[in-house]
Amino acid sequence: MQFKVPLQLAPVMLGFRLYIVGESSIGKGQYLAPAGSRHFTIPVGLQAGHPLPQGPAAAAVSDDGTTCDMNFAVRSRHAASMSLCLARQNSDPQAKVGFLEVALDPLVNKTGDMWHVCLEGLRDVGSLCYGWRAEADVAWEGRSRFHPGQVMLDPYCPLVAHTRLPDNANLVAPKGGAAGSMPINTPEVPLSSLAFLLDDFSFQEVERPGHSLHDTVMLELDVASFTSGRQAEEAGVPAQHQGKYLGLLDRLELIRQVGATAVLLTPVVMTAQGDGPMGQAPMSFFAPNPALAVGNHPAAASQELKHVVKQLHAQGIEVILQVEYCFTSEGSDKQPQASSLRGLDAATYYRHNGVLNCGHAVVRHLILDSLHHWAQEYQADGFCFVNAETLVQDADGNILDTPPLADDIAQDPLLQSLKLIAWVADDTLLPRLGERGFPHWGIWAERNKAFQRDITSWLAHNQSGMASAVATRMTGSADLMASRSTEGLLPSSLATGRPPAWGLNSVSAVGSHHLDSLISQVHWDQGEEGQQGTLAKSLLASSLLCQGTAVISQDAIQEPSLARFVATVVHFRKTYASLLQPAHFTSSRELRWHGATTGSEPDWLGEAAASGYHAANFIGYSLHRPGERSIYIAYNPYKYPMQIDIPDAPSGHIWRQVIDTAEAVPLDAMTCLHQFPSLLQHNQYHIQAKAAIALISEAVS
Repeated sequence: MQFKVPLQLAPVMLGFRLYIVGESSIGKGQYLAPAGSRHFTIPVGLQAGHPLPQGPAAAAVSDDGTTCDMNFAVRSRHAASMSLCLARQNSDPQAKVGFLEVALDPLVNKTGDMWHVCLEGLRDVGSLCYGWRAEADVAWEGRSRFHPGQVMLDPYCPLVAHTRLPDNANLVAPKGGAAGSMPINTPEVPLSSLAFLLDDFSFQEVERPGHSLHDTVMLELDVASFTSGRQAEEAGVPAQHQGKYLGLLDRLELIRQVGATAVLLTPVVMTAQGDGPMGQAPMSFFAPNPALAVGNHPAAASQELKHVVKQLHAQGIEVILQVEYCFTSEGSDKQPQASSLRGLDAATYYRHNGVLNCGHAVVRHLILDSLHHWAQEYQADGFCFVNAETLVQDADGNILDTPPLADDIAQDPLLQSLKLIAWVADDTLLPRLGERGFPHWGIWAERNKAFQRDITSWLAHNQSGMASAVATRMTGSADLMASRSTEGLLPSSLATGRPPAWGLNSVSAVGSHHLDSLISQVHWDQGEEGQQGTLAKSLLASSLLCQGTAVISQDAIQEPSLARFVATVVHFRKTYASLLQPAHFTSSRELRWHGATTGSEPDWLGEAAASGYHAANFIGYSLHRPGERSIYIAYNPYKYPMQIDIPDAPSGHIWRQVIDTAEAVPLDAMTCLHQFPSLLQHNQYHIQAKAAIALISEAVS
C-alpha cells in the first residue's frame, strides 16, 4: 500500500486504522488499533526532534537557503499532552491568518521532561511565529494549573512578536481565575518569533571596554524616560527616537560629558505590567522589548539594541543590564495571568507565593542560559540583579548561606569576568539578616543600601548619633566588605573580603528614591527653599567622593546645572582617585577625622548631640599621602550655616576651594583651582546650610 501526500500539506500527521477482513487471532471483521490510541499515526514532514537545545534551533538548511528544518524543544514535567502552534505574521489585519497546530506524541516526542519535534522544509522562517499548548490538570489545588485553551510563549525564545491568531485559537482564562468564569477569545497573543534566524549583526572590530570596578562610574538610565520628555527634546533627540533604544545614542554626548564609564540600563527585556522595576515585570528572559525599537518589530529590537551596545563600547562605555528573576508579568497565585511559564508548568517554575522558584534546578538552568544569551549575543558587560534576595532561597523559601544559584553564577567561566551586582530589596531575606550582605565569595558586588539609608538620614534629615555609621559608609563600608575570614564564624560565601569598589554607592535610583522625592521628604520651613538645591548637590557629592563605586541616577543629570556639577565632581574624583578611592581598605593614605573646631573629632558616641551642641552632627575629614596634594572634605547637615575651623594645610601649602554645593554655577564645582582665592583667614570657613565642601592643598610658589 502506498500513500501520497501533497507537499504543500506538510507537516501533517496521517492517521489510519487497520481492518481485519479474514480470520485472525482477534476475530473476523475487527479493527486493529495501537495500545493507548484510537488509530495509527504516520508523521509527514516532521521528525521526532531532539530535547536539546531548549527553544528553537535550526537543524538543517537547504542548499539554496530557501527552506529550513527547525527543532523545537520545551520543558514541562506535568503536561499530559503538548502541541506546537505555528502562525505566520501578516501585516494586513484583514488577511486570513495562517495557523498550524501539531500534536506531539509523548512516545516519540518526549525525552524525560522535554517535549520536542523537528519540522522539515519550512519556508520564509523570518515571518513564522510559534507557541506551545500544554494540557493536563487544570485544578487549582494541584498547582499545575494548566490552561489548555491558551497558546504559551516559549521561555527560551530570543524574540517575541505580538501575533494575531484565528478566532478561538487562543482562549485566555480571565484574570484571577474566578470559579465558573469562561475563557476569553484573545486573538492577539505574544508568540516566539523565528526572525532571529535572519540576524547577521556582528560586533567585530569593537571590543568590550573592560573597566575595573575601581575605575567605574555608573549612570543608571531607563531607555524610555531618558530618551523622551522635555529634556530629550531640548537635547535634540528626534521624535522617532524618543522612548527608543536609538535615543540613547542621541544623548551619548551627555553620557560622555558627565564622565560615566558604564550605563546601567533598567530592564530591556520584553515586559508587561507587574511588580518589577518601573511597574513592569519580565514576560521573557531572552527577548528584547520591541516597543523600544524604532522598527517596532522583534528583529528590529535585537538589531537596534546591539547597535547601541556596539556604539557605546566604541566610546569606551560599558553596558550593564538590570535583570529581574523574582517577579514576572504572569502575576501571582491570587491574580494569575499565564502567558508562558505559568501555563507550561506552574508547579516547577513558581513557588507558593507566586515568585520565581530560583531554588529549582530547572529554573537555575533557565536563569544561567538567559545570562549567557545576553552576555554572548548582546555583549553585555555585567548584570544588576533586582530583588536579588530571591536567588539565595531554596524551593521552599529557606534562606541559604551558600545558595547554589548565586554560587553557580559566581563560578561560571563566562559570567565570572563580568560585573555581577546584587540589588536586594529586603535584607531580612538574606543570610544572617543581611549582616554581611549578599553571599558573594569575593566576586559579587552589590548596591549598598546601607549607604543610601545612612547618608540620607544624616545629611538630609540631620539624624543625630550617626557619626560612626556615616564614617563607615564614607570609607567603603568595611562592615559589609572587609574580610572576616579569621573569625571562623562565617562560611566563605560571607566571610571573604571584597575591595571597597565592590560596594555601589547611590542616594537615588530610577523608579524609586528619586532625588527630588528625597528632597521633598525633608520638612522645609518658609525661607528654606533655597537649601533644597544645595542638599541635592551635597547628596550627589557624597556618592562621588565617598569610597566605593558611584552610581548616578538619570534624574541627576537631566538639568544642565546638575549635569555640569556631576561632571566636574567626577573629574575631581578621577584626578585624585589614589586619595579618594584607594583600591583596598589598607592603603598608604592617612585619614584624619575633624569636628567643627580645631582639634575636635566627630561626635562618635552621640554625647555632644545629647547635650545640645549646635555642631554635633558636623563631619569633616582630611586625606594625606606623602608627595601628593591633601584633600579636606566636610558636610553640614544642619539648616543653618556654621563657622568651622579648617585643619592646617600641609607645610608649605595653602588650601584652595574645589567644591561648595551652596555656591551658584559655576562656583559650586571648579576644575581650574586658580580661579579660587587661597583660604588664609585663620583657617576658618563659613559653610552654608546643607552644604558639602572640598578643599585641596596647593604648594605656595
